[in-house]
Order: sequence, then structure tokens, then C-alpha cells
Amino acid sequence: MKSRFRIFMVELLLGHLPAPWRDYIFDFKRLRGKRKMFPTKQMLIFRIETVGTHGGFADRMKGIVSLFHLCLYKGIPFKIHYTAPFELSDFLLPNEYDWRISEEEISYNRKEAKSIHGAQLLPRVIRENSQKQMHVLQINGDFVEDLNKELQTNYRWGELYKKLFKPTEELQSEIDKHVEIITGNYVCAVFRFQNLLGDFREYEFPALSEAEQKTLMQTCRNALVELQEKEGKKMLVTSDSEKFLTSVVGLNAMYAFPAKVVHLDTTEHEAHSVYLKSFVDFYVLSQGEKIYCIGTKEMYPSQFPMYAAKVNNIPFERILIE
Repeated sequence: MKSRFRIFMVELLLGHLPAPWRDYIFDFKRLRGKRKMFPTKQMLIFRIETVGTHGGFADRMKGIVSLFHLCLYKGIPFKIHYTAPFELSDFLLPNEYDWRISEEEISYNRKEAKSIHGAQLLPRVIRENSQKQMHVLQINGDFVEDLNKELQTNYRWGELYKKLFKPTEELQSEIDKHVEIITGNYVCAVFRFQNLLGDFREYEFPALSEAEQKTLMQTCRNALVELQEKEGKKMLVTSDSEKFLTSVVGLNAMYAFPAKVVHLDTTEHEAHSVYLKSFVDFYVLSQGEKIYCIGTKEMYPSQFPMYAAKVNNIPFERILIE
């Protein structure tokens, strides 16, 4: 794995360059092969092939869906080459649109392909009109609503997501198993600790002391019980902390499924089941009646549950514990 400091410094330096210069540097590094594919029309390929700074689960999905929106409008074929830290097709399959592409179909010749990286991505792709393959290496943010306004379209994020993806048989089986255990309608509560409880390394975020961890977990459990009393319904509880989920098991009408979770930018070579956990949580959350994201000011206001809510357009709300 590349040094996180080295990756940070490279991206910091490149971030101060004008976009065309930055793309030229990326092209020089990545598109140095001599093999030609002779593309006949423009194609946009979203590429995640290394562990690095692509963001977590939600960040990656936001970028993919936004690019797909743009390609639908432009009539540009959209493909995904997602191989790190796992093959996306291990968990998600094409639904209404075939986004798959093989390594052999990707051109690495500078005359046929162009790398795009950075904040000015979407306007530049909109203006681009060539036969080149456009290789998108990083995109942060959800641009669906902005594109709806600019292009006068009316897509919902969840609608686009479901055009692209459906669960594999394995993933669907796990989703069904969890929903069957809960049985009936439920609301959801999500807690994102970002290593405060010391579960796994995430960038350079430090863990709290043992005493502080116990206090924080008790605070969050109290907020959870209070929310359940207000809702009067079964509750699915998910978190990036296996430690916290384990502490919730046994609470009345609470459903938690403790298992190891990792951040996709900072880990690789994990067991298949570790990566599967995030996909299962995402889909089971999306089938609830409402999703709450709960946390203190020290905790991270995760967008993972917000985008799970967007899949089926269910209500989402944040609760800040004072």
C-alpha cells in the first residue's frame, strides 16, 4: 500500500495546478501504454483500481450515480472499472444498464484516452466532444440535483442508483435474512464513530481513552432508547463500530448485527465478509420506514444513511446529542 503521507502530498500539490496541467500529469503516468483500441465514439469510464483517496462507500456511490446521470443526458456509454479493494461485481450486478467493462476494453494510449481528475470534472465532460475514452479517476460529491437544474432533467438519486445496480444472489440472500429476523416494519438508527471507539484505523483519527469510550457509548445508548420510546417501533441499529453494536444487543426491540467494518480508503485484503457487511447494512437500512443518523458533535455526520434513504426515497433525519 502506498504511503498515506505520500498520497496526501501528491494530491495537495496537484490540487494547486490548473486542471489541464493536472490531467496531463495523470495522463503521462497512467496512459503510457502503446496498445490502441481505436474507439469509434466517446465513452466515460469510472475507475477505482487502487486503494487510495476515493472516499468511503457513500462517496464512491455519489460519484458513480452523478456520472451516470450525465452520461444518460449526453448519450455517452458509461462504464465502471471498480477493482479495489474488491471487485464491485462481487456485490452488485447491472440492473437496467450494463456498466461492466473488461480490462481488455480499456485504452491506455494517450491519443485515445484522457484522464479527468478534480472539481471541474462535470463541466469539462459536458463540453468534451471526441472519440476518446474519458477516464474519471476521482469525483467527490452528489451532482444529481445540480445537473437536474442545469440540464432540465428530473431524476431522483435512488432512481438512477436502481437503474445501475441490483444485489448479487449472495447479497440479496443476506438482506432477506436480516429483514426476516426483524420481521415487520422498523425504523433505523445509524451511529458513525470514525475510530473514536478504536474499532479500526481510519486516516489519522485517534481513539478516545477507555473511560471516554464507555461514556460516549452510554450517551449514545441513552439517545437510542429515548428515540425508540418516541417512535414506539422496532429499531434497526447500524454503526461503523462493532464494539458499540455489541453493547446494543439485548436491548428490547433493538436489532443489531455486530460485525467488522472498515473504511475503503485505508484497508485492503480484508475478508469478503467484511466488505459484504457495508452492502448489507446499506440495503437493509433502505427498506426501513425512516432513517435517523444520531451522534454527538465529536462524531461524524455520515452520509451513508442519507443515501441509503435516497434509494427508496424514505425520510431521513439527523439527531445531534447535546
